[in-house]
Amino acid sequence: MSRYNDILMHTVVCLLALGIIMVYSASINPFAVHLSGLSVLVSQITWLFVGFLALFISSHVNHRKLLALSKLILLFSMVVVVLGYFTSIGSTTARWVHVFGRSLFQTSELAKIAIIIFTAAFIENNKRKIIDWKFMLKNYYPYLGLSVLLVFFQPDLSSSFVISLIAMSMLFVAGLDKKQIKTIVILAFLMFAMKFLIMPFLLGESNFQNVRFLGFLSGEAPQQRYAIESMSSGGILGIGLGESKWKTEWVAEPQTDFIFSVVLSELGVIGLIVLFGGFFLIFIRGMSIVKKSTDIFGMFIALGITLNLILYFIIHVGYNIGLLPTTGLPMPFVSYGGSHTIFNLLQIGLLLSISYRMKNAKS
Repeated sequence: MSRYNDILMHTVVCLLALGIIMVYSASINPFAVHLSGLSVLVSQITWLFVGFLALFISSHVNHRKLLALSKLILLFSMVVVVLGYFTSIGSTTARWVHVFGRSLFQTSELAKIAIIIFTAAFIENNKRKIIDWKFMLKNYYPYLGLSVLLVFFQPDLSSSFVISLIAMSMLFVAGLDKKQIKTIVILAFLMFAMKFLIMPFLLGESNFQNVRFLGFLSGEAPQQRYAIESMSSGGILGIGLGESKWKTEWVAEPQTDFIFSVVLSELGVIGLIVLFGGFFLIFIRGMSIVKKSTDIFGMFIALGITLNLILYFIIHVGYNIGLLPTTGLPMPFVSYGGSHTIFNLLQIGLLLSISYRMKNAKS
């Protein structure tokens, strides 16, 4: 059976098809006399071609060969993240690697998959030692900590949080003891307090992340308010493609950060069912691969990838409906963007590879 004849692949293709339609719809101004979203549509289709190439390659990679390369992949990702600092041309552009003034890709996407592979390899090689905090402090936490801090100071708080959560979830499933988890949670809280309370007070200034967080706490978050108004207008069938009136001036970056609100506004409850149904199938299929994996390394790669996709979906929906501070995390396969589209499809390819080799090993 073909490795692509899988419900996971079918679901992803459906979400990508919805994404193309909604990215174009979200990027056009309903009051404009011209189709201003055409260039956005062309860019998204181009990235999809690159993403499917990455999926094809990764789906034919024997994931077991990544085991010996896991530390090298992680170190390479760190170098790439550092490169973003040196090629940056603005206050927040350290998140991307730039060449000749053009953004190539967002470095945290590479860091994320590198951490997943490294953590999966570490668990396979040291499963019985992860309860030893001294061993972990010497052999694992420095790598995780450095990777997270490099992303954190780009600044990219949301991505560093997700990377940490994925890694700790993988270790928790592998048997990490509660004392280590409590210690890490306390340290994370102290870093959070330093970022949002102590540093702004000492420096006497605030950045966009502080503004977003304080706006969420005070209820003064206009983008979220407009997004909620947009969703409430959708009803059962939606108000129609391209007709959402809360785009552009009202909700910034609707094709990326607030694509969920555009889907619900223009497609209504039907769009909600498609999105939640699609990601539910991804979760079920991903966890099925995790459960049936014949090796620890493949199992934890599959777990990390599944958690990554679902966490991004949950957080994206969470801040769109006002339950979480605005983070700017895109919705996998649906939001506009090159880096996350390419790397998400690469991860789907790895899941398909693990599943295919697992089935062949049993036959």
